[in-house]
Amino acid sequence: MKKVFFVLSLLFIVFQLCLVPVVSAKLYTWIDKRGVTRRTYYPPPSDQVRKGNQAQKASSSQKRSKNQVELYVTSWCPYCKQAKDFFRSKGVKIKVYDIEKDKKAAARKKKLDGSGKGVPFAVVNGKYISGFAPTQYSNALK
Repeated sequence: MKKVFFVLSLLFIVFQLCLVPVVSAKLYTWIDKRGVTRRTYYPPPSDQVRKGNQAQKASSSQKRSKNQVELYVTSWCPYCKQAKDFFRSKGVKIKVYDIEKDKKAAARKKKLDGSGKGVPFAVVNGKYISGFAPTQYSNALK
């Protein structure tokens, strides 16, 4: 009985380890030809993506310019890279400050953050966000 329990426990652990790549998969968001927003784990098929007209492109670029994002990072931080990639994937222009190379930026971050610890630290449209927090980033961009 103990052997069966041990084998089942071992199989359960192996199964859980197999799920890790699924959880870390990239999520694609795109609009199909009917105007429906789709979220998939694969890139959108080129024949299914809605082609925007010039007026839509102008309005989306106007929306992008309204957002102001400052991002305080270090060169070695993987979450900082994810934060930069997040804002770039949304088409948001960001000002990136490496706090290890720029002492003035480090002092400014410490003043804004309070604790002064941890990167990335973002100022999104006047809202302070510590750490890599895509949901909070999206809420602040609205």
